[in-house]
Amino acid sequence: MQRNDEMGMQMPNLESLRNEALFAGALDPMTLRFQIVEYDKFSGELLSIPGGDLGFEEAVMTTAGLIEKNQDSHFCLQPVGFIQ
Repeated sequence: MQRNDEMGMQMPNLESLRNEALFAGALDPMTLRFQIVEYDKFSGELLSIPGGDLGFEEAVMTTAGLIEKNQDSHFCLQPVGFIQ
């Protein structure tokens, strides 16, 4: 994994994430559009949808930055459509 010193964390390896999804029998995440959903880590309450209609790479990178900034939140990538 590459390290992004500006964010202070390791950036996810997108190809590894893609391969894990395919190996598990999921659709190819590169063909999907996602929204980012933020939940309170302790109560489970929906807090916000900080990003929507993003490609896989953009969604993962945006979520990585949000995780670094909001450590009391849990983030999920929710598929919202296909790339055609």
